[in-house]
Formats: sequence, C-alpha cells, structure tokens
Amino acid sequence: MRLAALFTGVALALSTLNPLFAADKVTLRLGDVKGDRFAALKASGELNNLPYDLKLTAFDSGAPVQEALNAGALDVGFTGDLPFLFVYAAGAPVKAVGAWQNNPDSIALLTRPNAGIHRLQDLKGKQIAVNRGGWGHYLLLGLLERAGLKPDDVTLRFLNPVDGRAALTSGAVSAWAPWEPYIATSTAVDGTVRVPDGGGKGIMSGYSYALARDEALSDADKRKAIADLLARLAKAQIWAQQHPQEFASVLGKTLNMPTNITRSWIADARIRPLVFDAQLIPTLQKSADFFHRYQVLPKAVDVSKAFDFSLSAQANQVAQHALGGKS
Repeated sequence: MRLAALFTGVALALSTLNPLFAADKVTLRLGDVKGDRFAALKASGELNNLPYDLKLTAFDSGAPVQEALNAGALDVGFTGDLPFLFVYAAGAPVKAVGAWQNNPDSIALLTRPNAGIHRLQDLKGKQIAVNRGGWGHYLLLGLLERAGLKPDDVTLRFLNPVDGRAALTSGAVSAWAPWEPYIATSTAVDGTVRVPDGGGKGIMSGYSYALARDEALSDADKRKAIADLLARLAKAQIWAQQHPQEFASVLGKTLNMPTNITRSWIADARIRPLVFDAQLIPTLQKSADFFHRYQVLPKAVDVSKAFDFSLSAQANQVAQHALGGKS
C-alpha cells in the first residue's frame, strides 16, 4: 500500500505541476511491479512533456496487476509473462502490447546455508515456497525436472514474495523461488544463498509484458498514448542500462531500498527491451504447454491471439537500434 500511495502521489504531482497536463488530456492508468519501470521512465526524463496524464499504482508482484487489469482498474499493466498467461486463459480482456527481458538467472532458488541443500537433488522431501502460477512455480517445476525429481518429491507452499521470504528465514521452508529485487534483498539482508544450478537459465524466458485492456485498445486516443508510452519505456530501459549507478540511486530513493541492493538488482536483472513481434508467440505457448502438462493450467491454451503487435512500431525501432538491428 505504501508503494501504491507513493507512486500515485508522484503521478498526481506531475499532473498538477506540468501545464501540459490539461483536464481534457487522456489518462492512462498504469500498474507496475515494484515501480522499477516507472522509476526508469522518470529518472531518464521520459516522463517529461507527456501529451497525456499517467496515473500509476505499484504492486509487489504480477498477479495483483493482472487482477486490477481484469477488474477494469487499470488500462495498462507491466508484469511477467506467466501471470499474464493465467488471466488470458481465464478469458480476461487483455492483450500483450510490448515486451522486455530479464536475465533468466535473476529468477532463482534460494536456501539457507544450514538447510542441507547443496545440489538440486537435495530438494527431495523438502518444503519449498513458490508463488502459485508465477515465475517461482515455473522455475521450481523446471528445476525438479533438471534434478530428475517429480513434483510429489517435494511439498510446495504457495506464498506471495513477502511471505515466502519470511518462511525461508524463519525455517518454515527449506527453499524459496523469488526474482529480483527479492533475491538481492534476501541474500544481502537475510544471508540466504542461491541453490547451485538453481537459476532460470535454460528454463525461464525472463520475458515481461506490457499489457493493455481491450477497452483501452479500442479507444483511439488511448492507443496513441500506449504506443508512445511503450517507446518511452524502451528508451528508459536503455538509459538505465547505460547509467546503472544513477539508476540504482534513483531506485533506492524511490523504493526506500539501500543502494547496494538496488545495484545488485540492476546488475543481476540486466533488463533489455525486445523487438515485439510474432517470434514471441512460441515462447509463451511453450510456457502454457508446460504448465498444462503439470496441471497448473487446467486446460490447454492457444496463445496466438494473446498479442496485439499494432502499437509496437515506435518501441521496436528503439529496441532494434539498441540491439544493433538484431531482434
């Protein structure tokens, strides 16, 4: 709630102080996880001279962003690919309109040094905290496959990131599968460690999406605003890559986190914009099929219509330039 109040206050302050924000300007209601992308937008100057108003609410994880989108409380949301998969499968009126990638190893399994987990096979018989249907859940199932174990060889505790961290530090579980910045915070503050070979490389895509409600996509003014926001976000992410120390300082102040943690977060996540095109469809389909195989998704899902590529031209130009013309 404190993060939500903070960023909503920032958005309202921008609206009040900037004469370009007129009463008749279109307003985009944006939801972000931890507010890091919004912080990059602001620090890079990409929020200057907006031709629309931007009202932001920050959340601790992707699932509540999806819930807010589905309920009509947001026009646009930033979240991981897997939370999107679940609401899309449930028929939510949302589509992916942009994308970026985190380093897959910035999603990882943590344990306590004294928990007796020195290799993936040591997970057998242990209790492990994951976020149901999210990155942690997907990672853990993939790691069990990697170790030659089955889901019923462990006991899953479905907890949100805050409760998962508390469960690991208290000894209620032996391992926990978070992502950044929870990894940086837990390892620095709680003394937890990464399980060897317990990172997301080879399992996770690391993709996150900008999502938009169908109602917003059917509004001509909001479509223009969303396309502009996607291009600004890609520029902001490139700025953050090029100014890691400055961005770490901004993140620390914005989120009330120690700078050593935000520096570790940025270095680990290595967020980069992606060219948003049909090449992304098979990756999400692979995730859908994987979760269906484990009955996490109750039915098979065709994700081919989960994307709207028509707003990404400006953002794609930015990403292509940053990637040297390679997608």
